Amino acid sequence: MPRKVFLFLIVLALIAGVSESTATTVQRFTLEEMTERSQAIVHGVVRGARSYWSPDRKLILTSTTLEVAESLKGQNARTIEVTTVGGQVGDAVLHVSGMPAFTAGENAIVFIERSAGYLTVVGLGQGKFSIAAGDAINAVSDLNFADGRPSRPLRFPVQTLKDAIKALVERPR
Repeated sequence: MPRKVFLFLIVLALIAGVSESTATTVQRFTLEEMTERSQAIVHGVVRGARSYWSPDRKLILTSTTLEVAESLKGQNARTIEVTTVGGQVGDAVLHVSGMPAFTAGENAIVFIERSAGYLTVVGLGQGKFSIAAGDAINAVSDLNFADGRPSRPLRFPVQTLKDAIKALVERPR
């Protein structure tokens, strides 16, 4: 069998064996680890978002503006802008499984770190807690964890989560 035909068959077999993945694999973070990694943790309301091409035009990024109701860690600011990978520019759409999504008017507690020059969410969906009916819950269903354990969202009464974060921030190191 000629070498080119053999290589073509190997590539074809590899392509046929590839299945579409609907989850992103990440490191699992505890509340303590997310708090330590964060430069800022805010409770805020989503006021707007804009999607745009990265400078190298390889990715679509979305910058979301949060009006800060309470700063739980970091400097006080009236607003903070968080950047995530994904979004829509014209007809081009980029979706990244496990990346947190924000909705205008949404109330959330967000763990924020600096990465590649942007402020972004710690641990993808792990670091964004949407608030509804007095509870704060993160979205991790599109995440696979490197430790192999199943993904389960964390749910706290809002004040319990805030108190835990404040205790971790104030704890002597």
